[in-house]
Amino acid sequence: MTAPQITILDLSLDGDGHRGPYLAMLCRLFPAQVLRYGPTALFSRRSVLVPMIEESLARYALACLVGALIGRRTVGFLFRPRPALEGRGLRMRTKRSVLAALRRLPGVSTLTILPFALEPGFARIANDWIYDLQLWDLVQADQPEPAGAGGALADSLRARAGGRALCVAVGRQDRGKGFDQFVQAWTGSAELRQTTLFAYGGMVDPALAAAAKAFSAAGGFGLDRLISDAELLDFYAAADLVWCVYAPDYDQASGILGRAMQLGIPVAVRSGSLIERLCRAEGHPCVALGDPVQTAVLAALPPPLDPGAARARALRHGAESLRRLAAALGVEQPGPAADA
Repeated sequence: MTAPQITILDLSLDGDGHRGPYLAMLCRLFPAQVLRYGPTALFSRRSVLVPMIEESLARYALACLVGALIGRRTVGFLFRPRPALEGRGLRMRTKRSVLAALRRLPGVSTLTILPFALEPGFARIANDWIYDLQLWDLVQADQPEPAGAGGALADSLRARAGGRALCVAVGRQDRGKGFDQFVQAWTGSAELRQTTLFAYGGMVDPALAAAAKAFSAAGGFGLDRLISDAELLDFYAAADLVWCVYAPDYDQASGILGRAMQLGIPVAVRSGSLIERLCRAEGHPCVALGDPVQTAVLAALPPPLDPGAARARALRHGAESLRRLAAALGVEQPGPAADA
């Protein structure tokens, strides 16, 4: 068995959201020991990686301070830098000050999961950046399946669409992920319902149960439950558009966006968001929507990106990210994305 190169300090370990896939991928990339917060992890002599700073900024800060004192590298991923950079409340001002101080500590590397080019101000609270792991994780294992394949659920979705375009929302369905706007767009436009089928898969926040009921009553398709990996891929396989119109306070990359980009599927994004900037910068087909959603914009969807071009881009993202991450951790850069 290969000896661990790094210590992964997970501040929760409940496998929710990004965290589970992130831990699994990081452990594939680097020989690692995953530890819960405590003295063993804090005083690890190996480089320490915190996959999600937002779980506890205080604990991340303490890990950084201990690391600086004992001459160890400490690296953390910052998922939501924009609120920390721009927020006016006491909590965000405090977070901004703490992150700005930590970036000056020896051995500390706070990394945003989107490039500084999208928001140069991130350099004031972070040391460097990578591309979100879920923008390039599929190519680490194998060639992503091109859009248009899929199994029984994909066939069923296409049949329900009956020749209409298909817009899908997958994963947790709540206000942060824009499910309220997803429902409003569908229920509020008879013209949209004639040209496009809206479908979702994932558990709906109980606070939006009435909205989900109205969505179904208007003819939308929903699976209000946890969906399997196979079902998730079927949603992507059938999709002409993936819904990523997130709330302003959820202005970050996501696995939903990342899978769509790796597969070349067009995405709907909130106008002015970081992920709209990312799509424009990377030449990914997108539809930018305001609040309320301008349903007329959805009448003419952009064509998908060639799967080969999408894969090549993901490989570039992976190679660049692994170079930066390995440098921050002080370890050898892993492959295969390093060879792209």
